[in-house]
Amino acid sequence: MKQEIDRLPLRERNRQRTMRRIIEAAIELFSTAGYDQTTMDNIADKAEVSRATLFNYFSTKRALLLPFANDLYEKNIQPQILSYLKEQPATRDVLRFLFMSIYEQVLTLPEMERGLRAELFQPQPAMMKLSHGHGFFKTLVTIVQQGQQRGEIRTDISDDKLGRYVGTLYVSLLVMESKDSTSTSYVSEIDTLLAFLQGALKG
Repeated sequence: MKQEIDRLPLRERNRQRTMRRIIEAAIELFSTAGYDQTTMDNIADKAEVSRATLFNYFSTKRALLLPFANDLYEKNIQPQILSYLKEQPATRDVLRFLFMSIYEQVLTLPEMERGLRAELFQPQPAMMKLSHGHGFFKTLVTIVQQGQQRGEIRTDISDDKLGRYVGTLYVSLLVMESKDSTSTSYVSEIDTLLAFLQGALKG
């Protein structure tokens, strides 16, 4: 990430660094004080930026939930998935493990599911938002690659495209789920999605 930023023009480098500072401040505060207890003023103070600058980058506190969710994903879920992949599980099993881990470790946090769903409803394409930090997308590509190597997944479509297709379908599920959805309904939707993907990915 740092090398990518260093190659940018000075103005863009400064913009990226300010954004990163804000995101890191929000992540720390959400983790320690809690989302509900953290105010935009708290985030501005922690990031050492003015309130106006903060709102220029993120118009609402909710907009910082996606970076927060991605941080939780990369620190907690991604290592578990990569470790599980070493056991050479079937593609359907690892996808189910991934989607259930996201539910249990991210979506069950207070305000997270409702906030993420509302944020994903915004005009910017949901997959583009969710893959802002690339962790989720990279994991899906890795899962697809392993499935292709074992002959479980078609190879006439690139692993990159298939990973994006799977991610888009999963995000669509999150967006469409009722705000009153339960763990039972989530599991049911995941099983339906996996049944569809099993046929689609095999070709």
